[in-house]
Amino acid sequence: MGGQGALRLGFRHPELFPAVAAVAPAIEYYEFFGQGSSLDHLYESPEQARQDTVPMHIHPSNVPGHIFLATDPEDELWIRGADRLHEKLKALGVAHECDLSTSAGGHTWSYFDALAGRTVRFLSQALSTESRRLL
Repeated sequence: MGGQGALRLGFRHPELFPAVAAVAPAIEYYEFFGQGSSLDHLYESPEQARQDTVPMHIHPSNVPGHIFLATDPEDELWIRGADRLHEKLKALGVAHECDLSTSAGGHTWSYFDALAGRTVRFLSQALSTESRRLL
């Protein structure tokens, strides 16, 4: 599912996924509806697909406790959706870590390699913090 899928699962089930990270997530994937992809089989319309995106599953009082979002500013396909998600989280007062400024070639393996260490460190620290929480 990639970054979008990880975020979607995290926001739909924060009790199961207290830490979530996404690198270059396809937040606005609905814009590709009608172009012959699997989206055309999953949804009946672009609006139905949009209603199933991450921003539509955010409940401000029930979110993962640790959220990391990153997209290369040169990633023309996905930067707008990541920025919109960041702005929505900020407007709702949802704590999260966001990097929309690190650039390493757009939506490429170079970018994913550049963010891998930071993403793993974020998740490791978040899960360590969660492991010490009293339920």
